[in-house]
Amino acid sequence: MNKALLLLLITFLIPTAVMAQFPYVGIQNSQRKGIISAMMNPAEMNNLSRAVEVQFFAGNAAFGNNVLTFSETLEYSNDLWNKMMERADQPVNGNTDGSVIIPSFGMKTGKWSFGLISQVQSRATILNLNPELGRYVTENEVNFDLIRLAINNPNNQRANTATWFESGIVVGREIWNSPKSKLSVGTNFKLLFPTGYTNIGVGNLRGTLVVDQSEVSLTNAEGIINFSYNESVVDTRNFNIDYNNLSFGNLNGFGFDIGFNYQLKNNKGVWLNTGMAFRNIGKLTFGGGQNNQTFRMSIPEGESFRIDLLEPDLKAIERDFLESGYFSRESNQDGFVVGLPTVWAANADLKLTDKFFVSLYGQTFIQNKNNNLQIPAINLIALTPSAIFGKFEVYSSWGYYDITGFTGGLGFRYGGFFIGSQSVMTALINQSKKADIQIGLSWGFGKKTSGNF
Repeated sequence: MNKALLLLLITFLIPTAVMAQFPYVGIQNSQRKGIISAMMNPAEMNNLSRAVEVQFFAGNAAFGNNVLTFSETLEYSNDLWNKMMERADQPVNGNTDGSVIIPSFGMKTGKWSFGLISQVQSRATILNLNPELGRYVTENEVNFDLIRLAINNPNNQRANTATWFESGIVVGREIWNSPKSKLSVGTNFKLLFPTGYTNIGVGNLRGTLVVDQSEVSLTNAEGIINFSYNESVVDTRNFNIDYNNLSFGNLNGFGFDIGFNYQLKNNKGVWLNTGMAFRNIGKLTFGGGQNNQTFRMSIPEGESFRIDLLEPDLKAIERDFLESGYFSRESNQDGFVVGLPTVWAANADLKLTDKFFVSLYGQTFIQNKNNNLQIPAINLIALTPSAIFGKFEVYSSWGYYDITGFTGGLGFRYGGFFIGSQSVMTALINQSKKADIQIGLSWGFGKKTSGNF
């Protein structure tokens, strides 16, 4: 039988290592403040370790889900979808996250600081997928005498990807700087260049799924279905993404971050560094060629709609919806506006001794994940102890992420070079449902600034 409507969901659910916006947890709280720290909180530009800082490159990749551990993901890579549906006893969530920073720089002069930070961002997320629906609708061979499953999912089951390039102008200012404390503010004004946005959403789904022999149908069902995609990038016949047609478009969006930083000092320098930031406030505008359609489904009791007969062709699915009489098209837009993944974040870095430090970082998504025109973000809290021996630093981040749960990682820094992972420790003991890596190289020039750790 055809994998039908949810085939496109599978395409985005199976985690693939793409680059996207994701916190550099661990290294961002390093005692060597640089572009990574300023990217997470623009007020940290006022705390550069040197007068001039150049970030030659930085990137990370992360993927995870709430069902299989990383080792199981590798073990069942040839049958990942079926294993996830078989093991799931709750709505399935999965995500890929990361970032790629191209050469960027920052500088501090007097009470002012300035910088230019540019990066490529992309994201793939699955939210709230009903495992029973996925299990029976997408099974290759179904042959049951009769199974009736009641479905009541008020959440929006979403598969979502977004890609864009951003170039941010950072401006920071010290409000005051005394021997005992320092208060700074900063903002990162971003110019956005969107590439593509894809979303499949099935919201407020209520009804009965009927599996009879090889037939799968919905009856007595209601729901709202959304398709958003770039017609030149997504092949509607097989749901593949044509990466050859991905290109960064024109300036078509604006965003900004705003942050605050407060430090406490003694005669040895800063012993407590705290910060708060609102990141990714703004919107992306996708123009012509970006199709956004919303259908309302209403299938009366006693009548049914055969899901197994749907062709693996997005245009054909849209046609079948309208011809069935059970779906009405509520909107059909060519171009739309998408909300950035806005988060509120806070951190505190404490100096325990001259060599040992501990940092706490947390962030929470402050938009609506169920909105089909909203790029989602993760919630997390992480504790990172670290030790410094000259130019060498070792850190270990331990945190809780709302999709993958508890993870523990390890990282190393020598001068401006770093490499680490937020999940390698728990992955080694086969407990992590997340895998990631982060790497980067920066270099400071000029006089070392005073008042740092």
